Amino acid sequence: MDKKTIRKKIIAERDEMDFDVKQAKDELIVNKFLELGFIDKYDNIFSYVNFGSEIDVGKILSTILEKGKNLFVPYVDVKSKQMYLCQITDLSTDLEKGHYGILEPKKNLRKPVNSDIIDCVISPGVAFTTKKDRTGYGGGYYDRFYSSLKQRPFIVALAYDFQILESLPTESFDVPVDMIITEKKIIK
Repeated sequence: MDKKTIRKKIIAERDEMDFDVKQAKDELIVNKFLELGFIDKYDNIFSYVNFGSEIDVGKILSTILEKGKNLFVPYVDVKSKQMYLCQITDLSTDLEKGHYGILEPKKNLRKPVNSDIIDCVISPGVAFTTKKDRTGYGGGYYDRFYSSLKQRPFIVALAYDFQILESLPTESFDVPVDMIITEKKIIK
């Protein structure tokens, strides 16, 4: 299967999940992430803000802020196809709907950030492998972002078990993750 077909199949399966089942799986995945102590270990954490049927990271984001760590979230420039970071300090007031309907930092908060300070990334993705390959939504935003960094941060992906495939078509610019946490396992 090509990437486009894989994306369509996995997103459809994710979208069709029963609400209660999704909520239970999200809680298991989020709690595993929190128990692994990443928030205590890292100071500058970059995370996606979930939308659609992605795993709900709200509890992780609020825990990062409660522990006094620096939380960065993305916004995109669709024309240049670049993703930028913005530090936020309040989940209820600092975000607004942006491109694709995804919550992004409000425009007045966006200031240039030295992305090289990021030491941990909570990465979104559509499909993964046990070798930690990652396929995103097809825009290449995260791969370009990772390639632009001088130092590679620790990249952890949150996924449902059905998002882990035997193999994925990969290209030279695809950046693998360092760990994947699902409701059933942790892939290191």
